[in-house]
Formats: sequence, structure tokens, C-alpha cells
Amino acid sequence: KVVISPEDRPDEPLPQLPASLHALAREALHRILGDGSELAKGWVDNSDATEWRQEVQLILHALG
Repeated sequence: KVVISPEDRPDEPLPQLPASLHALAREALHRILGDGSELAKGWVDNSDATEWRQEVQLILHALG
């Protein structure tokens, strides 16, 4: 579950984002989850890796 603090949200609703932006975001997230990703290997602590991957998967799911 991705937890976002209410203080972190924008004051107004976000505009509808174009589908092309969703596609780019999905592609970027798939790349960081993929084999050889330096982000997954060098920036995420091994003890947090499973939870981190699950949170990224939730974001991917939300993007459709």
C-alpha cells in the first residue's frame, strides 16, 4: 500500500493526464524493476527491496 500524507497532496485536483504520459511512466517503472536496474541494486536496501517492489507494482497498477 502506497501511503501518502494528506499534507503532501496538491490543494486542487490534478488535471487529466494524457495517455502518452501514462505509457512513459509505465515504461520507466518497468525499467527500474527489470534485471540490471541500477536503481533496484544500488539505491534500495536489501531489507526493503520486497516492499519497494510491491509499492512500485501498485503504482504500475494505478497507471493501468
